[in-house]
Amino acid sequence: MSRRLLRLGVRVPPDKCVFRVHGLGADPGGMQAPPRPVGTLLSVGYDQMWIASLQDDVDVTVLLEEWDAHPPPGPEPWEEESEQELYLRGAVAISTSAAEPVLHGVRLLGGVGRYRVRVRARYRTEIARLYDGLLDRFRSGFSQEFQAALRELQGVEHYLVQLWPSAPTGPQRVVADSAFDPLTAPAAALPVPAPAEETGPLPALPETPEPVSD
Repeated sequence: MSRRLLRLGVRVPPDKCVFRVHGLGADPGGMQAPPRPVGTLLSVGYDQMWIASLQDDVDVTVLLEEWDAHPPPGPEPWEEESEQELYLRGAVAISTSAAEPVLHGVRLLGGVGRYRVRVRARYRTEIARLYDGLLDRFRSGFSQEFQAALRELQGVEHYLVQLWPSAPTGPQRVVADSAFDPLTAPAAALPVPAPAEETGPLPALPETPEPVSD
């Protein structure tokens, strides 16, 4: 049975409808960088991937997990799923489309090597629909009513990113802690539940409010 080694949760702003999961030193503008995804959930390069949202103004929740082998399916339903492969230098990071770090570098117990990456998504379409509805309902995006309604949507769009060694053939080299900046913000870490096969509860969509006239 596979075992979960790491679990972290963060909020990410999907600026320009994307965010990036990547290895340390991965250049978003380099020759090995993938293009931005168009009409797909993922766009994958050698050591980095873009993950696409359908909107760019509501923070999404990203749950990052490392496993020692292929993770189990899990009990929760997911609306979209894709599995790809990345080369990682002993750590993984998450950044915005403007290369602003959200996770500076999380050490992987699997060390340096190729990793399978499974990305699952929930509420992409629904949050985009609800956000467009807010723009239709309110004349000003700076009004208190608009901002209060927008806060109800923050973090509901949900992504699960699971990594595990692609094809381990023996002991892998582990990068020393000094090779990258570890995650230090305690608010970013989520508690790890005891059962390894569970991914934890997902957020629920807020109820659609009644139409409000300005």
